[in-house]
Amino acid sequence: MQLVINTPGTFITQKDECFRLKQKEKRFDISPLKVESIVVSNQAMITTQAIALALEHNIDMIFLDSFGEPIGRIWFSKMGSTALIRRKQLEAASGSMGLALATDMIRQKMENQVAFLKKLMYARPGRESGFHGHIATIERCMSDLSLAAAYSGEARNYLMGLEGTAGRAYFQCISNIMPEKYRFDGRSRRPARDPFNAVLNYCYGILYGLVEKACILSGLDPYIGFLHADNYNKKSLVFDLIEPFRIYGEQTAAYLFTGKKMKEEYYDSKEGTVSLNQRGKPVVVEAMNKHLDETIRYRRRNVKRRHIMQHEAHRLANILLEDEKQKKPDWLEIKEF
Repeated sequence: MQLVINTPGTFITQKDECFRLKQKEKRFDISPLKVESIVVSNQAMITTQAIALALEHNIDMIFLDSFGEPIGRIWFSKMGSTALIRRKQLEAASGSMGLALATDMIRQKMENQVAFLKKLMYARPGRESGFHGHIATIERCMSDLSLAAAYSGEARNYLMGLEGTAGRAYFQCISNIMPEKYRFDGRSRRPARDPFNAVLNYCYGILYGLVEKACILSGLDPYIGFLHADNYNKKSLVFDLIEPFRIYGEQTAAYLFTGKKMKEEYYDSKEGTVSLNQRGKPVVVEAMNKHLDETIRYRRRNVKRRHIMQHEAHRLANILLEDEKQKKPDWLEIKEF
């Protein structure tokens, strides 16, 4: 499980080979054998003994800012990677394989968007007309992905343009089905301008940590991407690999609002920005973890959503290591609709 610390003042220590959490007069122990990662989203105190216990069991610790995005982490020093994987990753980043992988990631993202909108449409008989135009826009963008190779040095900009067009249609459609007071005008990142984007940013923050961990444990360099630019300190591969998995955060956010589980007291508003407060964050974390812990069919097996990211990161590493004469296999089989 993922241990999420979102109560200010929580003290984390080690006692009898277990994590001990103290919150005022409350305390409880958790075995490290039951913990996959520890996420600290608010002010907390942690001892070096607790950190050492986490490292001994290969449990990474992720620290989130007030927007729910990772700002730092502590992980086991033996990442299990090889120099060969990273050399192949660098080669692919500047070649045709990198472009093909980036295209696959964006195509899977768009397929997930279309499938989710259709699922929402079928649950709303009589309102189909509000979905058809947006779905058609995304499908056109998906069809145009095959033209990326013809744009040579501008291929990645072309892909990101298609992704942006599809994304605007997608979120406009989602906004239209929200309760009226929670409708929003497109994506707003940091800071969010509305409650929906505040929730979605927080869900994405949780996913960023999981994807980065998957990259590291698979021997991939989080900073060498195929689509996003390699700017200073930018985890480009994390931004690439998260694309097909953003659907998990989007599903969680959409269902929280359409299910009328979000309340006004869960947010703080200031100067046109909106952020989750201490009452809202646990609600979102619980919903996100519940969604990630659901089991779905993946490559003819039953797998929790949160584990699929690790499986796909390993598959990506294996693709990079394959002999260049072999045909690149299909990947990212994460459809669930």
